Amino acid sequence: MDDGSPAMKRRHLLATALATAAAGAAYIVYTSLPQTIPRLDTPTCSYCGMKIERTQFAAQLTVDGKQLFYDDVGCMLIHYLSFTGRIEPVKGTWPAARVEKVLVNCYDVDEAVEASSAWFVKGSDVNTPMRHGYIAFKSMTSAIEFAKSHGGDVFGWDKAVETFLKPVERVDVHKHAGEYSSVFSIELKLLDGKPTSVSQLLRMGKPVLLVFFATWCPTCSRNITTLGNAYPRFQSKATVLLTGFDPADTPAKIQRFLEQHNAPRDWIVAQPSLELIVALRVVVQETIIAINTDGEVVYEKRFGTLTEDDWLRIVGLMTES
Repeated sequence: MDDGSPAMKRRHLLATALATAAAGAAYIVYTSLPQTIPRLDTPTCSYCGMKIERTQFAAQLTVDGKQLFYDDVGCMLIHYLSFTGRIEPVKGTWPAARVEKVLVNCYDVDEAVEASSAWFVKGSDVNTPMRHGYIAFKSMTSAIEFAKSHGGDVFGWDKAVETFLKPVERVDVHKHAGEYSSVFSIELKLLDGKPTSVSQLLRMGKPVLLVFFATWCPTCSRNITTLGNAYPRFQSKATVLLTGFDPADTPAKIQRFLEQHNAPRDWIVAQPSLELIVALRVVVQETIIAINTDGEVVYEKRFGTLTEDDWLRIVGLMTES
């Protein structure tokens, strides 16, 4: 058969037209489907590196055309604030970036929406993967009903950013001193299994710098490094107590982490204590609590990186008369 015949050419044109129409229809159907997070080729969080499994808490940023995926809205917020210059740069971000899109997966529907149109519940009894505690909803009604059942506050995107950005610093020590007195007596287990407590350390006569961390957390790594660098300048003035945040961090993992970051050998290091975490309402692994010798909390910070000067300023708050 002559492939150049008019009949064959018509068949080729018809086949091409049908294929194009089918592709167009498929594109329309595909793009009309709800957006979901994460995609199969991005199984880990761009901030903490953890596998994204509970997708109802996931989030996504598009920055300079690059898609970044997160297992927790809080992890996304850390990168978002870093990219937009509202906190110091953290691992995984780059300067002069342009955030083009912010998406959050909704707890009430299997769909991702623009963060600016979502509603958030913070402070419920439902734990998010990294314990940041921000749960997104498409419907305000759903968010309110959820909060009624599980506790927490309901607010929009701007308020979510504001509450995440603003750490609690220089708290009312008189308000917290009595409340925390029993908490600081909670027994902690050191890496070698021996017991201790914040109260026991305070009886040694020095304030205690309580630092929560996780071995997989890049922000924690940076904070441990800067704390180690600043430590020789306040070594005689305060006790450093590191305590794990993630129950999966075994003593062996923690020991390797400390060695990798050249942590001073005289730091007190405790295994993760769920009782202490719950009692102090610790929801993020970068939490820092400074306690003076009277057992009063004089500083709290719930996320973000610290410089050497920041650490020295915190120690100054703990030791001032």
